[in-house]
Amino acid sequence: MNLWEGENVDVSNNVRARTVAEEFATDSYENLIFSICRFYEITGSYPRKITMVSFSFKEKRFKQMHASAIRWPKDQFFFVGYDPPASTGFDFLRSSTGELQNAAIPFESDPYGCSSDVLKTKRQVRNPFNRTPPYQLSCPAMKDLLRWCGPET
Repeated sequence: MNLWEGENVDVSNNVRARTVAEEFATDSYENLIFSICRFYEITGSYPRKITMVSFSFKEKRFKQMHASAIRWPKDQFFFVGYDPPASTGFDFLRSSTGELQNAAIPFESDPYGCSSDVLKTKRQVRNPFNRTPPYQLSCPAMKDLLRWCGPET
């Protein structure tokens, strides 16, 4: 069944017609928070629940660090982990080690990704054209959180 497009698919309700992208995130924390804002831009309301799909080794980071940092209710955040088979060349052990060293550990001490040199540099490198996300204007209820850099209180 091709839900993306095709002869027998209602054009107004196919997956392509309901697919939007968030184009400003430079790290996993921004992926989560900016996606909430993008949802608001498109629907005019904030999501009631979130289902994140990513590599399985990122589950702790998304559930225990990012969702917790924005105080998203635990019973409204779901994670679906997927890992490509080894036959594709995907190296789970190497990826998991990189996750721990380059993301999980830095985010443990900097939940918003805005004060550690490692995470600030990552954001700068991943944004070579210095694009500015529009969400402080288009996502008014989250304006303060989008600016927040801690510390936790």
